[in-house]
Parts: sequence; C-alpha cells; structure tokens
Amino acid sequence: MFTKVSQDVKILISLFLPFFFIHGVQQVYLTYAILLYQGYGFSYETTGWIIGIYSLAAMLIRPFGGWLLENFGIRKILVWSGILSFIGCSLFFFNESTALLLVGRALSGAVFGIYFMEPAVLLLIGRALSGAAFGIYSMGLFSHQALCVSEKRRGAMFSLLVVGSILPMGAIAPLGEWLLYSSQNIIYLAIGPVLSLLCIFFGGRVNIHAAVTLRETQDSYSLTGSLTGSLTGSLTGSPAGSSANSVADNSVVNLAGERKWGTYGALFSSRSFLFLIITGTVIALIDALIVKLSLFTADKELTISLFFASVAVTALIVRLPGASLLNALPRIPLIAPSGILMSLSMILISFFPSNVALVAGGILFGVGLGAGWPMYQALISDLLDPVLRPKGTATALLLYDIGFFITPLLVGYFLPRFGTSVTFAAIALTAGGALVLFEIFYWLPFFRKLQKG
Repeated sequence: MFTKVSQDVKILISLFLPFFFIHGVQQVYLTYAILLYQGYGFSYETTGWIIGIYSLAAMLIRPFGGWLLENFGIRKILVWSGILSFIGCSLFFFNESTALLLVGRALSGAVFGIYFMEPAVLLLIGRALSGAAFGIYSMGLFSHQALCVSEKRRGAMFSLLVVGSILPMGAIAPLGEWLLYSSQNIIYLAIGPVLSLLCIFFGGRVNIHAAVTLRETQDSYSLTGSLTGSLTGSLTGSPAGSSANSVADNSVVNLAGERKWGTYGALFSSRSFLFLIITGTVIALIDALIVKLSLFTADKELTISLFFASVAVTALIVRLPGASLLNALPRIPLIAPSGILMSLSMILISFFPSNVALVAGGILFGVGLGAGWPMYQALISDLLDPVLRPKGTATALLLYDIGFFITPLLVGYFLPRFGTSVTFAAIALTAGGALVLFEIFYWLPFFRKLQKG
C-alpha cells in the first residue's frame, strides 16, 4: 500500500509543473482577442479564426499523439512539443514591429512558396504551431497519468493534477489583461515563449519509472464497454468488494511501446465511450466561450479578471478539499450536469452583464469545470482497458478541441450580426439543452443499469 501511494505521489510531483506551464501558455492568450480586435484592428471573423485555429491544430495532431507516446515515450514528445510551442509563440512578436513583420512575411513565403501580404497569416501560423504543440504536450501528460495512476486513486489524483491547469487562469490570465490595458504588449507576448521554455525543462524530467497492470483487478474489462466488479463500483460510486481488488495479471504496459496496443476499431466499439466523447464535445462548446469572453467584457466595459479569478478559486476549492470525494461520487450521472452548470454561468452573464454577474457566473463555471474535467478524464480510463487508453485519451481530447475550434468561429460570425449577449446566450442555451437530453436519455439509464449489475 505504502509503495503504491509513494509511486502515485512521485507521478503527481513530476507531472504538476508541466501541467501548470503548458496550460499557462494556453491561458495567457485567453485575453488575446482584445489585442487582436482593439490593438491590431482585426475583424471579429478574423479574430475568430486566429483564436480558433489554435484548437484546430491541436485537434488535428491528437490522433498522432497516442502513436507518438507509444513509440517515442513521454519525455521526448514533451520536449519536442515544448520547442514547437516556443517557435509558435515567438511568431506573435512580428505584428509588433513593421521590420519584424516584413521578415516574418518573407520567412513564411520561403517556407510555403507564397509571399503572404496579410499580417494575420503570421499570427495564424504561430497559433497553429503553438496549438499543435499544446495538443501533443497535453495529450502526453493525460495519457501518461491514465497509464500510471492506480484506479482506486484515479479521481483524486486526476483532480489534484489538473489543479495545475486551473492555477494559470487565476494568475497568468489576469496578468495578461492588466498588461494589455497597460499597453505592455511586448511583455504580454513574451510570457508564452518563456512558459514554453519551462515546459521543455520540466517536460524532460517527468517520472517515467511507472507501469500499470493490464488487469488492475479481477474485473472483466470488455473492449466493448461492458463493465463488472469493482470497475462498476468506481463508475457508480459504490464500494468494491475486497475480492475484486486482487491482481489477476501482473503483466505491464511498457511506455516505450514494447507491448501490443489496442486498435481504434476496439476503441470505437465501446458505446459508452462514444457517448462520453460526444458529451465532452458539447461541454467543450460551452467551455470555449471563455476564449472569446474578453470581447464580451470589453464591449460591456467589464473586468474579465473577476470571472477568471472566480473560476480559478472555485475550481481549486472543488478540487483540493473535495479531491477525495471524487473517488466516492458517481461519475457517470454527474458528467453532463457539470457542463449544464457551465452553460448556466454563460446564460447568467449574457442576460445580466455586470461585474457581479461575472463573479457569480465564475463561481458556477468553476464548480462545473472543477468537478467535470477530472471526472471526464477519469471516465476515459474507467471505460477503457489500459491498452486502449493512449488512443482513447487522444481521441477524447481531439473531440474536445473541436468545441474550442467551432465556438470562436460561431462567435466571430454571429457577434457582429446579433450582438454579444444574444450570441453567447444562444450558444450556451443550445449546448446546455443538448446536455440535459444526454443526461435524461443515456447517462441516467446507463447508470441505473450498472447499479443493477
């Protein structure tokens, strides 16, 4: 018991800082739309593409992420994706200087065979590179923890690990807003490359001396998603019997890829996993509203840092004091409601735009995000055999990225036509309504079926 706890703690320590820095790179640009629209004068549509292409690139690289982890190992993919992130973030400087912009256009023309005359192209290239880097880096971290963290502690450990993804929202994102409104664009743009260098340094030092049993218990881990024994207990929140906790097979997954891994055919044969990633995609549509929320708050002359700080503090309260509860709570019936809470947050802010609503909405959003994201990650592992987890994690994150690509484009298209309040409310209402239907017609019946055994 002590050995297993010590191993989990080692994994937690080695992964926490990479989690923090790569999400810091992502979240410093939560206020980037302000610079693009008000500073550079780009249209809402162009701003939407520059913001959204980040997630598009992350999405397109996800299918290769599982293969990269299986064949090259965690440290190599973290280091090289960190280098890619540094290059991508550095391109954002070119729009701050006419001379640099000319150099950047020439370089992009040499690479692509076209002399780009539109300044936005360099930003699109930079966002695409940094998005691809985030896709590989984050997928590697999530897959590594899915393989290494024991099932009994998975909810709590995932909750503690992803604290590193929330802290930047309460610290780095508000700093970015302050720098932009203080006309410190260069300092603001320097944050991304600096954090990318830290990603490289700490990514090369993650704990690789960890393995997971292919059969963690005597349960039947069906590749089609049928679940029995203590795995059902972990999904429903009920305690598992002691007989279900003994190890039946001591074979291990080698993280360098020496063991035969599962196929995408086996992965997509799991109906429960398919519904999980569809649910996650809809939640992402709501979650992604925060990347364009700075346009909403700028239009209403509000302080977006109040929202970010409220989200971060609330999510930390949920994840730290409540981390152990995630092992006891039933994850299946709570995943959709977590997204519904986030939807209600955006609806509140849309209909009652004020700094008070930003704080209240941030609390609602923080509860949903704080509980929902670690549950989503834990369910990926709960529903899949270990040999399928790298591909399953990559696929789940790929589809989550779809929401972060689509939502900025939707906001960019509808905002100039219908205004900020209607645009944000419509997206939140539509996605929230879909989650209500998922909860009623799939997740609750599935949960009751598991309870009956």
